[in-house]
Amino acid sequence: MSLERFAELWASSSYPPDPVTEADIRIVEQRFGFCLPNEYRHAVLQVGLPRPTIALLDAIVDRELYLRDLSNFLNPSEIVSVTDDWRYLGLPEDLVAFATDCMGNLFCFCNANDGEEAAPVFFFDHDDQTVDVIAPSFNQWIDEFCGVAPH
Repeated sequence: MSLERFAELWASSSYPPDPVTEADIRIVEQRFGFCLPNEYRHAVLQVGLPRPTIALLDAIVDRELYLRDLSNFLNPSEIVSVTDDWRYLGLPEDLVAFATDCMGNLFCFCNANDGEEAAPVFFFDHDDQTVDVIAPSFNQWIDEFCGVAPH
């Protein structure tokens, strides 16, 4: 599983991934009226939410990779609060944030991809309020980070 590999590479063994329950996922889905992609659901229910260390950002910068860094996975309550807060600041209504980069930009799913096995990962840049598809699925997005060799 790629999220498990991500946690091995980029999270501290001193801080295991934060557990996520089915009830946690349902709260997010009920709040936003859509089902999260099955790839994401399965991964976070099995692995939890890893907390990446600065080593990931350092590796991306040192190697001059064209890859947006993943700084933080949002827990279910943060998914709700961050998404709600950013909607007032320009986040499109059809996007739901699930992670951030080191600058506070958002990685999101689109609620139009309701319950699909694999759904695109969107990047919302809060500075210019642009939205880009950065990966065709959650697993492919995580695999990009797993392909970066640690120092």
